[in-house]
Amino acid sequence: MSEKEGNILDPSVILHSTSQNVSELRDPYDALAAAAHSILLAVGFRFAGLGDDARQEGDGTVKKLPEGWNANGPHSYNFRYSHPQSSLTFVIKTVRLGDKCIILGLGIGDNKTATVDITTEDYTSASFFPYSASNEKPLVHGFISSNRFEDFIKNFKLNIIQRLMPGLNKPGYEDNSSTATTTTSAISSTPNPNRPRATAPNFTDFDDPAYPDVGGSDLNPLRGIGGGIHMPGSGGGMFVGPDHPIFGDNRSGNRGSLDDPSGLFGGPEPLPRGSVPPGARFDPIGPFGSLPARPSGRGGRGGGQSGPRRPFSGEPDNDELSPPGYNDMFG
Repeated sequence: MSEKEGNILDPSVILHSTSQNVSELRDPYDALAAAAHSILLAVGFRFAGLGDDARQEGDGTVKKLPEGWNANGPHSYNFRYSHPQSSLTFVIKTVRLGDKCIILGLGIGDNKTATVDITTEDYTSASFFPYSASNEKPLVHGFISSNRFEDFIKNFKLNIIQRLMPGLNKPGYEDNSSTATTTTSAISSTPNPNRPRATAPNFTDFDDPAYPDVGGSDLNPLRGIGGGIHMPGSGGGMFVGPDHPIFGDNRSGNRGSLDDPSGLFGGPEPLPRGSVPPGARFDPIGPFGSLPARPSGRGGRGGGQSGPRRPFSGEPDNDELSPPGYNDMFG
């Protein structure tokens, strides 16, 4: 026996069963609901009646759908089934939603659900219907092609049967749910040799005190002297506080205190004591500490002092001052 002859879900077998299980099909939704019924019978499910409750009708030998099975079609179809390998009653509900055909499965008792939704026109040919078992038109013409009908069978098997009845055992039926799970796990656990390995960033290139960085200690919080942790605002982190080197040298006792609020809170004028409640968040007005010295030869505040200006000293650049000789048109 060839592999195709041993496949109980072969498209030609399911199409033949569908034509035997119904007397008419009014539209593509009837066809998909009836095809799903034939697929379930092929893998050993037993038809237990119409509806969505747990009642069992008949002895499970009836295969042909009863009269009125499509009375609510194409909007809704409700079939019940049992299976000798399970004590549950299964409900298969086919619903039309716009141009979609949604098939839902439920195992009553454990509330195990399964769903598959397809675009109806991707599988069926609406111009073929209505179909009657008495005419000579092959039912396969109600679908786009036999290959597309086979795709529907595979989709239904994967998303409905293997979810409601994992490990189902029947000659001619292959349950590959465990194989798919094992393959997925193997692929996810196998490292990719072509993927570049991530390396830790090198922070040693940014330790020049003349050029303090902002944000470095947030990436490497243990970079402090002797492996200690940087305190917030002490430099290198994204929090720029009174000890940050961007505001000059505050380590020699030049930092402001409560007795010198102008150094603590910055700004040209000192803030009154108690202006900022203890523990309150406060955004500084200006640079902390004393005003930085200007290089020799420039005016403004501190113009009499000399010495090189530190990078990032916080000194304002007085671009608002007029350039020399701006009012001498003959200069």
